[in-house]
Amino acid sequence: MKPITTYLKNFGIFLISFIVFIEIGCLFYIRYINQSIPLPTYRVVDANNNFWANLDEHFGTWHEPNSTYLHNKSCFVVEYRANSLGMRDRERTRENLSGKPRAVVLGDSFIEGWGNEIGERLTDNLEMDMGREFLNFATSGYFGTIQEWLQYKYMIKQFDHDVVLIGVLPHNDFQDNSTRRAGTLKRRPYLRGTYPNYELFYSQDKLYVRKKSPDFFKSFDFTLREWSSFYRAMRYLGSYRIRNFELQPRWVAEHNDNQGREHSAYYDFDPADWDIMRYSLEQIAKEVGDKPLVVFSIATHSDFVERDKQGGRTAPLSEEFRKLSKEVGFIYCDMLEEMAARKLDAEDVFFVCDDHWSPAGNRIAADLLEPYVAEAFKRAEVK
Repeated sequence: MKPITTYLKNFGIFLISFIVFIEIGCLFYIRYINQSIPLPTYRVVDANNNFWANLDEHFGTWHEPNSTYLHNKSCFVVEYRANSLGMRDRERTRENLSGKPRAVVLGDSFIEGWGNEIGERLTDNLEMDMGREFLNFATSGYFGTIQEWLQYKYMIKQFDHDVVLIGVLPHNDFQDNSTRRAGTLKRRPYLRGTYPNYELFYSQDKLYVRKKSPDFFKSFDFTLREWSSFYRAMRYLGSYRIRNFELQPRWVAEHNDNQGREHSAYYDFDPADWDIMRYSLEQIAKEVGDKPLVVFSIATHSDFVERDKQGGRTAPLSEEFRKLSKEVGFIYCDMLEEMAARKLDAEDVFFVCDDHWSPAGNRIAADLLEPYVAEAFKRAEVK
């Protein structure tokens, strides 16, 4: 009778061979069959990297200059890099050395380029197509229009520019502006009072310094994603759900299972929240002065769904934006209407595993926005 060690040895050889076979098979599948799945990068990942931090006393969240962050999801792997000024952008100068009018762009994760490489984002497409600089000041981290107003006032005005673009995401900008989030440990600006008599206040007196406590298990999980093709393939398949005998992106399936989970801020919003957004946009317009200002609103999946339910009726929030654009004098682009007019929906522009613009979505958004931006540059050149 063979000793137990022999059985264990044979089982170990079988297990290792099986794992290697599965890994090679999944690597082949990713490389040659389903290239939507990111390939492993074979690197060790520190999950405690501090890319978005509470850094600025006026508007709160910003990127640590020269920092990096590896953003790893089932359908994309992107390393974010901040330049020496803290922008997720290539190096920029405060002085305009190009000899052409240039633009600054404000916004949150959509404009920052969540899940997209440098070169794939909205601003990169605009810069390539129009042959002008588009300085990207957007950031994730619960960044609303109040923060964008203060960011423009205290940071962006230091940079030479001729045109200003602001991407508004109604889906969460109303929440980001709301004092209901003022309980955060981070220093963030809010408004209290009623329109137009608001008082600016901050959630904390001092900036928040995060205690660095190593998270071994999170770092191990992130590192495993970068070494295992099998793990990558399984996570990608987990981005889908089977509904009505067809594969649907997870965020679509979950919405269809529970349609009351998310509402459309385009069609259902609190007038008091709109007053705060309206006021902060008016303050930005005052800071911008006579420079052309382009405001564009961004739609989420729930906005597309609600528009269909409403039979294509123009959203109340779109009407408010158009009214404000006439009062204040900015150029307004409604991405929901622009995309719907071209028979596009959320699945055409979002990632499979994440409801942010994919590279294709950024390309589409740039194409839709370009006529509005061209009009802004035309006005700037006249002045």
